[in-house]
Amino acid sequence: MPTREPLSGSVKTLHRALNHDFCPWANRWVYWLKSPFWCLMLAVLLSLVCGMFVNPSAFIVTAILSVLAGVGTFLPWLTVRGLECHIRFDHRRGRVGKASIVRLQVRNRWPWPAWGLSLIRGFALKTSQETSEGVSLAHIPAWSTVEYTWPFVPTSRGHYPLCTPELETAFPFGLLRFGRKAEVDGRLIVWPATVDLAGLPDTEETRGDDTLAERRAGDFGDMLGTRPFREGDSLRRIHWAQTARQRQLIVCERQAMETTAVLVYLDLDPASHIEWDVDNRHAEDSLELLIRTTASICESLHEQHCRVELVVGDDHFVAGSSAIGFQALMDRLATAELQPQPRLRASRLRSSGFGIGITTVAGQRWRASQLQGLHVVSLTTGTTSSRDDRLPPAWISLEAGSNWVAQLSARWKGACHAR
Repeated sequence: MPTREPLSGSVKTLHRALNHDFCPWANRWVYWLKSPFWCLMLAVLLSLVCGMFVNPSAFIVTAILSVLAGVGTFLPWLTVRGLECHIRFDHRRGRVGKASIVRLQVRNRWPWPAWGLSLIRGFALKTSQETSEGVSLAHIPAWSTVEYTWPFVPTSRGHYPLCTPELETAFPFGLLRFGRKAEVDGRLIVWPATVDLAGLPDTEETRGDDTLAERRAGDFGDMLGTRPFREGDSLRRIHWAQTARQRQLIVCERQAMETTAVLVYLDLDPASHIEWDVDNRHAEDSLELLIRTTASICESLHEQHCRVELVVGDDHFVAGSSAIGFQALMDRLATAELQPQPRLRASRLRSSGFGIGITTVAGQRWRASQLQGLHVVSLTTGTTSSRDDRLPPAWISLEAGSNWVAQLSARWKGACHAR
């Protein structure tokens, strides 16, 4: 046993030395040697030179290598010319981390089968040939049409396919890859992943319409019943007669508003994400966290029958009781990117009883005047340099990290006094 550890360390050292890039500046001159086709061409050229100047018998090797190169190049090129492929999705919308069924229909018009097919472009984040993402097909029989289905699990939000998909093959020798573009019927809109949030904002500024729900408990309208006192209940809601009779605090439950209007403002200005680049992070990281936070809040409010208004740049989306408005809101978040943000008009703040502004510490600093009147959800990098004691405390402060989901769930519940 003691002799295995030094041996393992020596193997790791040798592995790092053999895979180390000692001359990165020369990569553009030698990377073409990674292709087996060009290596075969060099072998053909070398055997040809040997046949001319050393021994004519080397021309036999030249002929064999030339036949291999011709077959390995011409056959896959001819195979893809006889293929027709169509892609469609079972559903128009999906979600990050949730499987969506993709259907690929391939027609082979040639009298021989097509082997070694793969579909990579359009669904993989990495479009290079070295990526392990994609779908491989065994073969397509001659003169036949075959339909393949597979569960596609997207890892990022947006529209899919990301680019025009191609059905590729390099059979039989893998020298060169040739592709056939697929026709796509419809697109898949992938929504960002969300976090389940419990509770509604409980402040005096929360307003709804004049319609009261008869079956939902709240703080308005007629009394629906009584229940035991819970921490955080107002003392003005105590039912003193029932409290004296049962010898424990009893509170009254009244009707709730049928709908509650909440405005959500998402800050996508690049200037609000500059500190993430200073801390050697990508601005896209903070963007994704802000979008996931916004989507989680909007979805939670909508599921609790709130009238959600989302302001993103010049776009204003309203999600009421109809599912169409909520789908349009989530579709916008699925394709949101960093862009200069106009000034938030005060009229929009006055039109809603409760406003939530979702931004970073940098955005909270330089857009302080524009965020007045909003309950700020602030995202920090978690470093000391990203904090500013001169800023007013955020309504909810989140730190980027592996426990971000637990932070959002717990701090939203605390801000809403939910149980």
